[in-house]
Amino acid sequence: MKKKAKVLSVTSMAVTMLLSLAACGSDNDNPSASNTASPTEQSSSNTGNGEKVKLRIVTLTTDENRNNIMEQYIKPNVAKALPNVEVEFEPGGGGEDMANKLKTYNSSGDMPDVFWDDAGFFIPLNNTGSIMDLTPYITKDGFLDKYDVPGALKHIDGKIYSLSSGSDTYFTPVIFYHKDMFEKAGVKVPTTFDELLEASKKLNANDMVPAVTPGKGGWGPQLFLLQQMVQIGDPQAMEDLVSNKTDFNNPSVKAGASRIEQLVKADFFPKGIANLDYGPAMEMFTSKKAAMLMMFTWELPNLAKDDTVDFFPFPSASDKYDSAKHVQYWGSPLNGYAVNAKTKHPEEAVKLAEFLAMMDAKYFESKGAPVSLNTGDAAPEPGPLMKKFIDWYNPIPTKIPSLALNSLDAKVSAELGSQGASLLTGEYSTDQFIEAMQKVWSQNTWFNQ
Repeated sequence: MKKKAKVLSVTSMAVTMLLSLAACGSDNDNPSASNTASPTEQSSSNTGNGEKVKLRIVTLTTDENRNNIMEQYIKPNVAKALPNVEVEFEPGGGGEDMANKLKTYNSSGDMPDVFWDDAGFFIPLNNTGSIMDLTPYITKDGFLDKYDVPGALKHIDGKIYSLSSGSDTYFTPVIFYHKDMFEKAGVKVPTTFDELLEASKKLNANDMVPAVTPGKGGWGPQLFLLQQMVQIGDPQAMEDLVSNKTDFNNPSVKAGASRIEQLVKADFFPKGIANLDYGPAMEMFTSKKAAMLMMFTWELPNLAKDDTVDFFPFPSASDKYDSAKHVQYWGSPLNGYAVNAKTKHPEEAVKLAEFLAMMDAKYFESKGAPVSLNTGDAAPEPGPLMKKFIDWYNPIPTKIPSLALNSLDAKVSAELGSQGASLLTGEYSTDQFIEAMQKVWSQNTWFNQ
């Protein structure tokens, strides 16, 4: 796809500019600095006796896509790709489960050889020298050249710590909807926030749950809902929050949190949304128990199998926002497969990380989703819904990085989830939410190292 290089170059610059505002320790202060030797300087990982090298990996196991990648691409092909390696796969879950698992392993000195890295828990791993700079390895073996925009992999310190398919850049939250349910209720696709509230009234009047999203642990508010509700009113305020140029006392940020409260009190979500997990939320939409689904476009390939499903961007709440000019994108150069800097088999571990990133790319590409890691395969023509998405998304000039992935340490991220879940109950006010988040925001280590 010719368009993908353009969008990735834009987002690469955005990541670089925005993340450069987050201060990190210098190599002199960083224990991991001694773990960046070139492959030729590292000791050989050859066992020397013909036995296979044993490597352990902790992976994401959060959704259908991740499970499909593991069962259909990784496990069937790993032996052929790495014949001298025996891999032990360990499910890591995701989010806080993954963070807690790696935190425990890091403290006990039992880190896996390869693991899924996340911006939320990068700092403690880096500070203890538990994450490798992959740059010399992937430069020497040419893997870096397989990326359309290799600069998008670089952290603010210029190093590369994680490998991914590059599909993250194309993930953004939208509102999926069932066209037949809208038609039955006499609802038109809303273009403003007020129209969204009006659509909720009509759907409720027809005994339909207007919308659903994962709420358990504050998943929705933490990862996209707060950002969207701020952004549709004042995209500049959202950019400023991501880059720490403002805080939660900003009136536009408070207005965004208030919109979540308005949606809850308008019965936009099902009762008990604060306890609704990812799988049940998806099932509510796919079984047409809810007319709309607020979700990232990583679910688009699966949802496109139902020809009653379509999507629309989050509707505007002010004339400052235009969905053709501003969009949130999911992704961080830190998200992807990382290697333990203390692994006994660095070369094989890096090769395993490269293989895993490639399997991710092949899977997403096979579904018609754009990726930045060149697989060598002929990409299929995108389906109608994917083409609609790409045609809308690629030309958007301002792509705002996700707050959750690029600006929050583990503590602040967890607090945003907790406070977001409280906001979804309808019994917690916007003022309470802002007060709690402002307190923890001032302690955010992404900006206070």
